[in-house]
Amino acid sequence: MQVTNNSKTKLRISIGLLLLFGVAVVLCILFFLIKDNYIPRWVTWNEKAMNEGRLVLKDKMLTLYDEQGNKIFSTEKTVKVQDFLLTDIDGNGHEDIIALVWKRGKYGKYRPFWIDKDERNYSQHIFIYEIEDENKVRPKWFASETGHLIRRMKLEDESGKIILVEDVDKTNSLWRWDGFGLKNVDNSVRFIAFGDNIIHEEIYKHAYANENESFDFLYEPFKKEIENADIAAFQAETVLVDKKSMVSGYPTFGSPKEMGQALADTGFDIAVCANNHILDKGRGAVDFTKDFYEDCGLKTVGIQKSTDKTYMPYELISRNGIKFALFAYTYDTNVEKATEKYPNLVHYLPQDEDGEKELVKDLTESRKEADIVVVFVHWGEEYQTEISSFQEHFTELFAEGNADVVIGTHPHVVQETKEITRPDGKKMIVFYSLGNFRADQGFSEETKIGEEALFTAEHTYDGIRITGFETKEINAYWKDDMK
Repeated sequence: MQVTNNSKTKLRISIGLLLLFGVAVVLCILFFLIKDNYIPRWVTWNEKAMNEGRLVLKDKMLTLYDEQGNKIFSTEKTVKVQDFLLTDIDGNGHEDIIALVWKRGKYGKYRPFWIDKDERNYSQHIFIYEIEDENKVRPKWFASETGHLIRRMKLEDESGKIILVEDVDKTNSLWRWDGFGLKNVDNSVRFIAFGDNIIHEEIYKHAYANENESFDFLYEPFKKEIENADIAAFQAETVLVDKKSMVSGYPTFGSPKEMGQALADTGFDIAVCANNHILDKGRGAVDFTKDFYEDCGLKTVGIQKSTDKTYMPYELISRNGIKFALFAYTYDTNVEKATEKYPNLVHYLPQDEDGEKELVKDLTESRKEADIVVVFVHWGEEYQTEISSFQEHFTELFAEGNADVVIGTHPHVVQETKEITRPDGKKMIVFYSLGNFRADQGFSEETKIGEEALFTAEHTYDGIRITGFETKEINAYWKDDMK
């Protein structure tokens, strides 16, 4: 009797396990059958009207009415519209409806010849319809699949030619019309900067004796890094001269124009010229330096031509739809200031309260033209790794002016990098000192090592933002590269 009961018990257990296994298999099959057969819950279904209320999105359907209120177009019932934009995306004079939709299957009425049948699962797409003359609506373009899970979208610029989309994971991307269809474009800018470029006597003598007067060797180790950046800047610690007889090293620097050419050929975009050595060779060398770099396509910041009658506090540079205002200041110059006769020649940090107010005002007003404000500043104590009270004071002023990034030079050694909270609650990145970039200062480990500053500015749904920053250690002592 006991054996029989045990057998029945084992049988029941076996049947139960089989049933459980069967249910699990069925559930798995159902999961794989339906997992893509519904629209995700994170989707927000927008309802809005545009074009004087004649283009209406309601109940996941997009409808266009004429001026009398008659319906002249609506999306198919099989298409569920999440959102739409209205713009002349291709610039042909006709408005286009950019619709973000969900539908079953990846393809439209016509499939590629190699596709036997379409899928039945829901997927997200972008449809573009053109509103032609007499309110005729023509299907213009259809994305078989976006390749993204788009949470929301908007027009990024006033021209209405660029669309910004934000994915469900908050990744942002830009799209524009390119011939036939939307094409992804870069939505970020990689901005890099290096410290003091000081051409000591041993450097230019080596170039004259061994490099056929070329300075390419000096910047070759950084060429790939610079090419990979969207914007690259350096501190032009030594002024350029146009005559070989004017070339000299410490303490009154004058660098060969061939050195400037090498910097341009390496791919730099910005020469920061506000520094204590900028007047070492007089007003004429400042004019020559500005003309030379600008003829090579570089922005020169922190100096102006001696003939300039108007003070221009900043330069603008733009990449990938992001505009940067570039300021540059120096604490002083080794040669007596030329401010009385040439008040705009060199941009100095202010020395009184009125000047400080003007500085803050200049920074603030640059926002009218720029998305990101960058300040290059020559400050601090030479060979000191500690931040001075002078630096702290001007950091507060830059923050008051809502600068986004401050890039410091002059100490010839690396100082720390901090993220400061501005009075408006936003962040300001301060690279207090990048140390040397290229120099013949091998007397200490601190002067032989510099830093590269990097930050990324990006289009986001909430505006253009700095989304990351870092520093990289570099070798600044040129002789170490010659070994």
